[in-house]
Amino acid sequence: MRELDETLELLHRDARKAPADLSAARARLMAELDAAPAVVPLRPKRSRRWIAVPVAAAVAGAVTVAVVVQTGSTPAPDVPRAASPSAKPTSNPTANWPDIKLMSAAQVLNRAADLSVGATDQPVGPGQFRFVAEHTWVQRGVQMGQTTGYTYLAEQQVDRWIPADPHDVWQENRKILNPGKFLGGSVPQAQAPVPEVTDTDQGQWQGRCGDFFPKSKPAKKCDDPADWDSPAFYATLPHDPAALYAKLRALTAGRGSTPRAMFHYGIEILRAGVMPAQLRAQWYRALAKIPGMTVLAAETNLDGRTGVALGLDDRHEIRQLIIDPVTGQFIGERQVAGAEPDEPWIKPGTEIGASAITTSVAGQLGVVPAK
Repeated sequence: MRELDETLELLHRDARKAPADLSAARARLMAELDAAPAVVPLRPKRSRRWIAVPVAAAVAGAVTVAVVVQTGSTPAPDVPRAASPSAKPTSNPTANWPDIKLMSAAQVLNRAADLSVGATDQPVGPGQFRFVAEHTWVQRGVQMGQTTGYTYLAEQQVDRWIPADPHDVWQENRKILNPGKFLGGSVPQAQAPVPEVTDTDQGQWQGRCGDFFPKSKPAKKCDDPADWDSPAFYATLPHDPAALYAKLRALTAGRGSTPRAMFHYGIEILRAGVMPAQLRAQWYRALAKIPGMTVLAAETNLDGRTGVALGLDDRHEIRQLIIDPVTGQFIGERQVAGAEPDEPWIKPGTEIGASAITTSVAGQLGVVPAK
């Protein structure tokens, strides 16, 4: 279960011993050991899905789930937003829903599941590609100890082409759109230079079965049932919500099967953008079984599309899953600093990460399909 183990390691950053360039936690650990500044890279080399999760956020705590809907795309203070040429204000997409504020998180997820039941994926024919675009804001920074350092938020576009036959050549393009928005630090911004862009932060890679970095260890392999980029992973999953929930508990048992771990894993799978529509409906129903959920508020996603947001709040970080209320499709996620942020220089309520996911079918490798 390599992919799961890699992701769940993010929930226990202080326990990892891997090289410093794999995540913010590793950079922090190495900085403390070396007593020298350590730069947190935008993207680790092995997987575009590794997102640093604060150490304190890994501790099981009170879990809340937010559900709110907001139309338009006006950002709140201290919340970065990327302008999208295609983003337009819409009428309330939940007009035919019951009052969202009176619904529980489980009711919202089950409603999204109902919408997904009749959905079908756009077929990918021979010679075509499943195109997954992720517009994301990712933390970067320098750690010089537990209470010293600074943090930026960098904007990046990640595009991936997955062939109809996953054994064929895939392609992934990464591009830095904004090297950094200063979120805060123990030093003034004038003394906090933007971290340099690394050789894996942007560029183009190709490889069979999505193996973009063949020299990395452990090696990525075709038809790996533990790799959620591979159809083999989804082929092994049950379609009964109770069985899926049990699967989530079993897969996260090494981390205590906490609500935090299960919810984090559930979002990361959805972020891959390749979960079949019928399975997605049951995935939502499995997530609805995570205990402690409650209704909070709603947000639009990074690109201005209106969605229903479900989030876990452990006071250090609030992570939100955003669902299209018309189609039930997963369209993005956000991370917001909680009442007691992991980095003491970040203000509570500050957006510390976000991504917007769109999927379609491309007719040619490396060519972005028309909207």
